[in-house]
Amino acid sequence: MVIGGSMAGMAASRALASHFERVTLIERDRLPEKPELRKGLPQEQQAHGILAKAVEILEGYFPGLWQQMVTAGSNVLDMSDVALYRGGVWQARATPGLTLYIQTRTLLDSVIRSRVRELPNLQILDECEVVKPVVTSNRVAVWGVEVRRRKQEATEILEADLVVDASGRGSRMPRWLEELGLPRVEETHVRIDVGYASRKVRKLPGVTTNWKTLSIFPTAPHETRLGALAPVEGDAWLVTLAGALGDHAPGDEADFLEFARRLPQPHVYEMLRRCEPVSPVAAHKFPSNMRRHYERMTGIPEGLVVLGDAVCSLNPIYGQGMTLSVLAASLLDECLSEQPSRAMVGLGRRFQAKLSSMHDMSWTMGAGSDLVYPSVEGPRPLWWKAMQGASGHLQSLAAYDPIVTTAFAKVMHMTGSPLVLAHPSMLLRMVRGPQGQGPGAAPVMEFPETSASNAVASVG
Repeated sequence: MVIGGSMAGMAASRALASHFERVTLIERDRLPEKPELRKGLPQEQQAHGILAKAVEILEGYFPGLWQQMVTAGSNVLDMSDVALYRGGVWQARATPGLTLYIQTRTLLDSVIRSRVRELPNLQILDECEVVKPVVTSNRVAVWGVEVRRRKQEATEILEADLVVDASGRGSRMPRWLEELGLPRVEETHVRIDVGYASRKVRKLPGVTTNWKTLSIFPTAPHETRLGALAPVEGDAWLVTLAGALGDHAPGDEADFLEFARRLPQPHVYEMLRRCEPVSPVAAHKFPSNMRRHYERMTGIPEGLVVLGDAVCSLNPIYGQGMTLSVLAASLLDECLSEQPSRAMVGLGRRFQAKLSSMHDMSWTMGAGSDLVYPSVEGPRPLWWKAMQGASGHLQSLAAYDPIVTTAFAKVMHMTGSPLVLAHPSMLLRMVRGPQGQGPGAAPVMEFPETSASNAVASVG
């Protein structure tokens, strides 16, 4: 029994379908057949990244998925097509070889959901709310969930050998466990107070760029604003603006453009002021990086696991959320393959411990990066300061050295170990420095009405 029909729930359902006679996916919203927005996923209109490791896992679960995505309108590009402004300079372009798929979240969810619906042993119950898990009289095991279907007052109990909570950051599992007499699950927060907003604009005919997607990151701690352009289906750009520490990207039309004008580089603003909007501005707020430490709890009933944003929710500007959900589903798949018997005894404890270890590196790289802002509260041990110093040095070098940029890209996409950044060859590059190379060239945009002298290159 899987609670929640977002990416974490769909990926978990596919993993479970290889181990159980019947899998039931329960979702409170109505799940549309075609790409449509839904109430329970308000951030669906924002930019979402799915990293290369998750692309690989999902292709294994659903053979032909990404060709299906391309047919439906997904854009295929290489990491070398990405223009990235970070650390106050344009980074050297990564070497080719790391494929990206870019599309709206609605299209991605819709295509994957269509594949999930094809699983012969899976049932989807949408417009159905989980009231609480149902436990044995001695409270040592979960044996089902109590649900209420839409427009019905009465509840019913659905039996299950395993209950998976993939209901997102707003999961009610902490309260449910308290009601069973367990202590509140311990939480760690690193408050960053991000406000971000997105809208789609129609691509301007005839515009020429030497990139396919572009991201402008702030230089912490004195800058807080981010801007990005990404191609999506329907011959459109998805434009996303974000600001940390209360410097929120606005949902207002005029203020949205003014926010873009004040980014560290002009490219997003110049594109926005020329392109026709095809959607309203959709704003969303993200208060803090959050981890729930189920691995530290004792007494959690057998037959229960929690994954996805219900366990670890990271600053969305780093684009790790969906990928971590897919990795968690793959980890659950592995744990079930290692389970000695059909009984679920010990599975939850083993899974939550391994999941926590898996989250450690992403938490260190994501939430740890937010701690660069002095006003962000959180532990800053000596190793964190050393790590930030080395990371900052390598990021500066990445502006000049495509080999370093590529290494960073592989770590970011989870296809390479972070240990590669500490390899002697990387340390030697740090010691030697740029070796006379200049920083990455500023990306170029030329618009139909402009001459070369009026093209946008770089500022500052």
